[in-house]
Amino acid sequence: LIEVKNSMSSIVPPDWVKINSTKVVGRYHTPFIVEKYCHLQQLREQLIIDCNHEWINFLQLFGDHYYILRKAVCHLATMDCLLSLAQVTKENNYCRPEVLEEKSQILITAGKHPVITSLIGDQDQYVPNDTHLQGDGKRAMIITGPNMGGKSSYIRQVALVTIMAQLGSFVPAREASVGFVDGIYVRSGASDNISRGRSTFMEELVEASDILACATTHDGIAIAYATLESFIRNVKCMTLFVTHYPPLCELERLYPQHMGNYHMAFLLNEPESTSDEEQVQPEFITFLYQLIEGAVARSYGLNVARLAEIPESILRTAAFKSKELEALVNNTEVRGLIGYTMEKEHSLLDWRKCCL
Repeated sequence: LIEVKNSMSSIVPPDWVKINSTKVVGRYHTPFIVEKYCHLQQLREQLIIDCNHEWINFLQLFGDHYYILRKAVCHLATMDCLLSLAQVTKENNYCRPEVLEEKSQILITAGKHPVITSLIGDQDQYVPNDTHLQGDGKRAMIITGPNMGGKSSYIRQVALVTIMAQLGSFVPAREASVGFVDGIYVRSGASDNISRGRSTFMEELVEASDILACATTHDGIAIAYATLESFIRNVKCMTLFVTHYPPLCELERLYPQHMGNYHMAFLLNEPESTSDEEQVQPEFITFLYQLIEGAVARSYGLNVARLAEIPESILRTAAFKSKELEALVNNTEVRGLIGYTMEKEHSLLDWRKCCL
């Protein structure tokens, strides 16, 4: 474009083509530029036609040799996978697992989650955990503990070690003895962010920036209880069951040979109890990420709310209401137990009368 001041537009040659203008200048194409620009546009159109023609020829050639190329790509992908597993095994000192064909068991000593271990970087910071599941022995584990304590990471760790062992890889553990499994079925919350160390509950608090009080119904407990009991008694598969329902832990007394209660260890710094809502403070949890025997009756969600930077005023109100609800539930359970005992005594008395 050649710029010419509007005050000098009278001397512009008549064969120049005006393209655009402003208040000060006008912009023109000379006949030479007009000719070359038209030729350039024709070449661009021809280039598009030629490119499309060559692309179709390439697709035809690719289609003629598709199966050979696909086979080569699959072999390269397999080699890439094996080399990657070999590299991560060497870098993280994985162990060679024992794979058993005729035994139903998952025995893992000092197992680790391969992804979390890589994210932490320092191997000494990760807390390893053991797993002992046997098809003809204790084949079910109920896992309780506070939110963000590592429950979901633990069950994923067991699944990943089992898969890696069965596909022929070394595994992130000190020792591992795994039998063949025909499937791994998971029902787990998919809203967590394992790469950032956030549980599902933590993600909900961060995204919503609010505390949602979720009331547990008796139907939910009953369904979970019946489902887990069916796994233990009928299906007889190896099961890891993460729950915040304390009544489910009673199954250990019914099936002591096939089920055990476990929880992720933690340190609890609980503030002094007070009746003043303004003075009530939520508990503070230190996670130990160590799986130990025994059950925990609470999930300590307010500690996660503190980690999500929920305002202190809301935390104090939530802590006060939490204590009120806990006391109400405890009183209800006591009344129910007394009613049950009295009803049982009356039934026994009626039975004695009948006998007399």
